[in-house]
Amino acid sequence: MTKPSISNSMPVKHIGVVAMTLMTAALFLTLRNMPMMAETGMKMVFFNIITVFAFLVPIALVSAELATTWPKNGVYNWVEIAFGTRWGLTAVWLQWVQSLFGITSILSYVAASLAYVIDPAFANSRVFIVTVILVVYWGATLLNLRGMQASSWISSICLAAGVLLPTALLIGFAVFYVVQGEPLHLNLAMDAENWLPMHDAKTSAVLFLSFIFGVVGIEVSASHAREVRNVQRNYPIAIFSAAVLGFVLTLLGGLAVAVVLPADQINMVSGSVQALQVLLNSTQLGWLLPLVALLVALGAAGQVSTWVVGPVKGMWAAGCAGNLPPVLQKLNSKGVPRNMLLVQAILMSTVALVFLVVPSIDNAFLMLTSVAVILYAVMYLMLFAAAIRLRYTHAELARPYRVPGGRKWGLWLVAGTGFLTTLACLLIGFLPPTADMAFTPYALAMLAALVMMLLVPQFLYNYRRPNWVAADRR
Repeated sequence: MTKPSISNSMPVKHIGVVAMTLMTAALFLTLRNMPMMAETGMKMVFFNIITVFAFLVPIALVSAELATTWPKNGVYNWVEIAFGTRWGLTAVWLQWVQSLFGITSILSYVAASLAYVIDPAFANSRVFIVTVILVVYWGATLLNLRGMQASSWISSICLAAGVLLPTALLIGFAVFYVVQGEPLHLNLAMDAENWLPMHDAKTSAVLFLSFIFGVVGIEVSASHAREVRNVQRNYPIAIFSAAVLGFVLTLLGGLAVAVVLPADQINMVSGSVQALQVLLNSTQLGWLLPLVALLVALGAAGQVSTWVVGPVKGMWAAGCAGNLPPVLQKLNSKGVPRNMLLVQAILMSTVALVFLVVPSIDNAFLMLTSVAVILYAVMYLMLFAAAIRLRYTHAELARPYRVPGGRKWGLWLVAGTGFLTTLACLLIGFLPPTADMAFTPYALAMLAALVMMLLVPQFLYNYRRPNWVAADRR
């Protein structure tokens, strides 16, 4: 059997800084997070600031240094160099497998948005949601089989038409709504209790987790670093531009939802479209709702498309190093790991069935999100630890971009902050997101999921075979 050649497996660099910014932003920028933010009222400003400076900025800075110094294969390569192949495989496995749960929750949001195009009642239909999840995901998989250029084009178009435009409409109409003197549902009182999470620490912690989950994935774009023109200059610019864009638009969008919808009436899955419905009706433009809802669904589908191919490339690289059977290393004529994408689609389809099992759609959404956060948190702990270790074990390497703050203390401050925030998120992930979930069974279920997902890469590593290594790695 012919093994894939790593040197010829990926296309020549062709991604510019604008395309890279849009692809990175498409990983996490979405209207999906705005309803969860809106439920916190003005506390969202506090939560957003903490999220940006304690989590998003550390990831952006550390990823920029690692990706420009070691631009091949992302998290797998970074953790492997720092701690060995076993842990590199574990890290990229967690990055990949969490996407099966995270993408499913995103796709449920696509389904809820599409329901407003057909009939809002479908938003509560589990069969409709599962059908949309399967159709959209398999469609995105087939489109991504056409290669990197197709993936970049899909991400850019869907982000512009399905995220940036609806967000601009949401913010713009909300401003007009306020100016017109319509009733506001957002408490603007300038007191500490309204702006800071001073009571009910458990609820505040769980809500904070939703903010963190809203920005995870920015490091996934590192899997495309070697396809970026002038990676040393353009990749850091792209990743920081995406971070700023995401922070500003998500915060303003969350405030817009909170202004027009009472907190106890915000639907966690379709709240953004709910808010747009209120705003459009207030300006006699309700007839535009199906079109806007379709654009919102398109934007979320574009995010799914970006996630379809990003983490898979890291797993494929780990496979070519001898950690996966040759059948999973095969590429099509466009340089895409075809079999890996198909296996991913089959596994994701299986996860989607949780919506047919769990009675509450909101609870299914929250459970999938929690599993994704816990798995991703462990991966981020490994990423931050790897960044610090590599500063010592490979101090001699020139770093085109270096986390600012001297040769050591700046990285310790940035990566240490990110590590502690991630550790807190991991622990919070074991708290039930709603009052109707008992703590002990919920925590045990999350722990079981984590242990099971950690055991799989250990099994793969222990039972790998010498003939699994791709030809040009021997």
